Amino acid sequence: MKLRVLASALAIAVLSPLASAAIVASDDFNYAAGELNTESGGTGWAGAWSAVTARTEIVDPAVDLGGENALRITGNANTVAQRTLSSAFSGNELYVSFLFQLDAGALTDNDFFALWFNANTTTRPNIGIKADQGGSGTNDVFVRTNNTGGSYAPDSNIGGTNDVTYQIVGRLSRSGAGNYTHYDLWLNPLFSDLDSPNATFSGNAGISTVTSVGFRTANLETGDTLLIDNLILATSWADVVAAPNEVPEPGSLALAGLALLGLGLARRRRG
Repeated sequence: MKLRVLASALAIAVLSPLASAAIVASDDFNYAAGELNTESGGTGWAGAWSAVTARTEIVDPAVDLGGENALRITGNANTVAQRTLSSAFSGNELYVSFLFQLDAGALTDNDFFALWFNANTTTRPNIGIKADQGGSGTNDVFVRTNNTGGSYAPDSNIGGTNDVTYQIVGRLSRSGAGNYTHYDLWLNPLFSDLDSPNATFSGNAGISTVTSVGFRTANLETGDTLLIDNLILATSWADVVAAPNEVPEPGSLALAGLALLGLGLARRRRG
């Protein structure tokens, strides 16, 4: 298939063997076409996906994201899909990365898609899309630790273009014992961007461990279709954004869904 994405120097398909050991959980959604519900691939999970049927389906997209198949999401649900980690994560920094593509339709005022933690869809950390800053601006990609507002990546008005793939990366962190307090966001980062997040949100996240992840959608209209691929939770930046010129470990499970992505992943740099 033709891969039509923005030019990029990004290559998350080339992670080092040492970094792969720090992956907490991952899923490349390379299942047979059909419902996501009860699928159980990937690594680091306690069980299968619990997902809303007819709203979460595995498809072979017209424009590939990171592999052959991807997760397609339509319609609205606070818990459109969720999955539990094989063990609770309690470290001070957790990185999360996924690929996002608007397959059809357009995202306008407050159309919403987010990845959340710990079976709480609104008052715990969220990262993803809140179109047009909820109706008060033009940026779409946001992050927050709780249900208070959000911080947006500049120049992230991505909701009007179909078939372009974006990588969204977050870092949930804290400085010591207690609840997480910071959530950083990068949109299509390079390896050198670690110290320059596009947005940062600070506030009590209400959680001190991460036990599960899920997706929420809201305000999507009929015809809006989202694609998600290559979900990774990890303990290091190098697990989600690769250094240039690294060569992947043959047969690495963590890279199974990334090998076709290479340098063609969408790159939308902030101005």
